[in-house]
Amino acid sequence: MHNEILKKLPQIEQEYQVKLLYVAESGSRAWGFASTDSDYDVRGIFIRPRNAYLSIDKPKETFEWIENSWFDVGAWDITKALHLLRKSNCILLEWLQSPIIYQQYPNVQKELFELAELYYQPKVIVHHYRGIAKVVSGYSPENNAKNEISAEPIKLKKWFYMLRSLLSAYWTVKTSSIPPMELDKLIKILTIEEQKAIKELVEFKSDKDEHFTWVPTDAMQHLVIFLWQETNVQSTKRTVPDNNILNNWFRKKLDETDY
Repeated sequence: MHNEILKKLPQIEQEYQVKLLYVAESGSRAWGFASTDSDYDVRGIFIRPRNAYLSIDKPKETFEWIENSWFDVGAWDITKALHLLRKSNCILLEWLQSPIIYQQYPNVQKELFELAELYYQPKVIVHHYRGIAKVVSGYSPENNAKNEISAEPIKLKKWFYMLRSLLSAYWTVKTSSIPPMELDKLIKILTIEEQKAIKELVEFKSDKDEHFTWVPTDAMQHLVIFLWQETNVQSTKRTVPDNNILNNWFRKKLDETDY
């Protein structure tokens, strides 16, 4: 499938009259716990010719190209990406750490992530990931006096979404840094026993489809409760640069890629 995706990218650039600066896999395949029927979530950042940004009409900031139910490409204009980078957008922060890169303009991933490290706010990241965990699980620690996770069957895919989100928030609370995208890296802040249990669960999930349901073990329930408790904190706001660095980087890329 990787080669098929690579073949489509020039076609997409031609169709939308853009240059794809960065294209990578997002979702469970990049997170490290894909199911047997996981699709390909290809995401990218593009730039237009300089004149497109000098028009009285703002150019469209996004596009979505759908091949079929297994493969779609969603992409953001570089200006949108830089706006969101400045706001610590966690989706973008994940894209920039994807282990599966299909295409990139030289050094774009490295340069954008270095910019992200200048502007990120821990509070935003923790709030984002705790919010995802709440939505996915339907669990709200503020409304659960007993601090108990239901032992009812849950889709294993959903459990991993919740677990990974809480681990991302926990990483930021513990390190005050941007959490890594991959689950294998995130779990390094846990005990050896907890890491082992999660790796075994990843292996267990590897031959299951996305609808497979599972009853959480006591150990997994206790870990999730611990992560909820440890991430219920207020993070200190960081001092970040003004917009000049981002504007200069954008102009530099326009100079390099204009056509």
